[in-house]
Amino acid sequence: MTDNTNSNVKIEIEENLEENEKNKKILGFDRTKIKSLLMDILIIVVMCLIGFLFGFILEKCKVYEPKFIRQQMIFNKFLMMKMFCSALATSMLSILILNFIAKNRFLKVFESYRDMLKPKSLLIVSAGGLILGLGMTIAGSCPGMIFVQLGAGVNYSYLTLIGGLLAAFTHGLLNSYLTSTSKSDPIASKTIFEIVKINQIIVRIVMILLLGVAIAVMEIVIPWKKDYKFRNETKPFFSVTSEVWHPILAGCLLGSLQFFSLLILSKSLGSSSSFSTVVSFVFPSKILEKFPYLKKFRFGLQNYISIIFVLSVFVGSMVSAFLGDVFNKAENVHPYNALIGGFLLVFGARLAGGCNTGHGISGTSHLFFGSIVAMMSMFASGIAIGFFAHTNEFFF
Repeated sequence: MTDNTNSNVKIEIEENLEENEKNKKILGFDRTKIKSLLMDILIIVVMCLIGFLFGFILEKCKVYEPKFIRQQMIFNKFLMMKMFCSALATSMLSILILNFIAKNRFLKVFESYRDMLKPKSLLIVSAGGLILGLGMTIAGSCPGMIFVQLGAGVNYSYLTLIGGLLAAFTHGLLNSYLTSTSKSDPIASKTIFEIVKINQIIVRIVMILLLGVAIAVMEIVIPWKKDYKFRNETKPFFSVTSEVWHPILAGCLLGSLQFFSLLILSKSLGSSSSFSTVVSFVFPSKILEKFPYLKKFRFGLQNYISIIFVLSVFVGSMVSAFLGDVFNKAENVHPYNALIGGFLLVFGARLAGGCNTGHGISGTSHLFFGSIVAMMSMFASGIAIGFFAHTNEFFF
């Protein structure tokens, strides 16, 4: 009797132990899964916030208006250049700070950006930049700026978006051919401080100071209020209901978003990849297998948050435009210019591997030579066609 009782107790204890082990495994699995889910939710929320602020700030400084982009290319107005240089300087400062407080996280993003540039040749990067620059002047826009224009109600900006999607589709089909016709240049993925062999901190500080001097000179020679004609002068200077913010202040706020994007999301700012992600959903899975470039944009949270980012930019811009009472008040370009320019913008950006935000602010802030070449190419072609069009009374 005693033996049977002991045996039953032993069996019961073993069963309880087995059940506890199973519960631990299940609980452990659930904890891991829940932790991963919470991290994904955090990433999405932060990206929504960064995108919203990105769109809000760009709308507030008014550089999304096609006339200001075009006038910058012929050096008639400097709102865009002041904002861009301020954003670039602040982005560089953000990276400099991250080097000290979160170096491992920064290096992860830095090397990821380098990996993107490694297959690129300077020919492809500069060609992409040149094509993008043409689109900037023709459409009076940039890949990321399209969503700001949509949110602010700029007429025909939807045609710029359609042109961009057609470009992403075309580039996705041709990418294998385009990449096979050019060899990668190691220098494209090198940084300025690696090339000149000077400590990166010194190079970054010098670049920030030079940008600061350039910004100060532009503002002293041409004060920003001379470049902008107020629609309503009774609006407060710096509030959410302001019609316009100072371009230097707006640029600094915009550049500071790089800090939070790198620190929290481990991701540099950029927008043109969202076009490739959207286009990848056009193809059925079997057909997509034939286009490996587009396939890599189909899955994964990193791809999806690029769409979340641009949608948030759209919302932020719309909110800002309504609060400032300037919705649908910006001058538009001709429908043909919007469509053709949109195509050139995104095709050039995808060819170069980045847009004005990706190469112009993020890549240049990292001091990658390929990104600097791309940025210079964008402005070179944009300025060239700007003066040609202005001289021949096109566009203007």
